[in-house]
Amino acid sequence: MFFQTILLSSINAINLEGMLHMLNTYTQSHLEDWIERFLRGKQITSPSDLELIELCRKMNIFIVQHEKRTCMTEICGVYVVSIDSRSDPFQQRCELAHELWHILIEGGNNAAMPLQWKQYQEYKANYFSYHFCIPTFMLKNLSLPADQNKAALLVADIFKVTCEFAKHRLKIYFNKLSRR
Repeated sequence: MFFQTILLSSINAINLEGMLHMLNTYTQSHLEDWIERFLRGKQITSPSDLELIELCRKMNIFIVQHEKRTCMTEICGVYVVSIDSRSDPFQQRCELAHELWHILIEGGNNAAMPLQWKQYQEYKANYFSYHFCIPTFMLKNLSLPADQNKAALLVADIFKVTCEFAKHRLKIYFNKLSRR
């Protein structure tokens, strides 16, 4: 429904040509720019290149699986991400991207931080994971169906994430487009 509402209100406010122009003039945020530069620097330019386990291996980040909540730790300068083995592979991918925020952007351990700062960092890590798993520079090249469920299923399949995750990412993307 949110796609239909956004698309219909956008199409009513401007013509279809204007909507296509908005897509072509999409201005990426600093986070989206950073992710694009980072991924392109690693020769990751398409969804099929976006293999997070392989990326971690190349960055000497170790991945282990345990039957416990996903978390990250640093041991003598080496990062280890423990992935919840009870989660399905698409959910594990989303959780790994969340932990990559802590490693790549935040710098690791937040144990000494006040509770509200930790909560803020977790919010930012979640937001990062949506953009890292489904990068804007890849997303805007897709031809998406008008139906929100079909679009979410397509994005989930292409980027190997859960359908709910894809729906939320598309909501972020189209909300930004509708503000233009």
